[in-house]
Amino acid sequence: MKDARLAFELQAYDDAENLLLELLEFAPFETRAWKLLARTQKEMGKTDQAIASATRALELQHSEQKEANTPASITLAKLLWEQGEEQAARAMLGLLLMRQPENSELTELKHQWEPGASI
Repeated sequence: MKDARLAFELQAYDDAENLLLELLEFAPFETRAWKLLARTQKEMGKTDQAIASATRALELQHSEQKEANTPASITLAKLLWEQGEEQAARAMLGLLLMRQPENSELTELKHQWEPGASI
């Protein structure tokens, strides 16, 4: 997210968009990324895509209140991963990262669980 913010600030919108799309592929519930993607796409003149991204950010913002009460744990995410339920594990990890973005253990798991990463 930091790299995408920096790219946006430097007006490297293509880079910012690519970084954000990669992030959202892994963590689709990251509201801040959707908001920045909408701003980036607006600057790029991609109005329809910017509207879709802003709409998604708004939907997530409204659902965050409900998600704050959704049970999630790193242990359960790891168990799901071990059972081959990678999509569910990544979704739970995304939720945990949304709640604790500075948690180094979660960040490390995110990198390990990225598609194509060697574990």
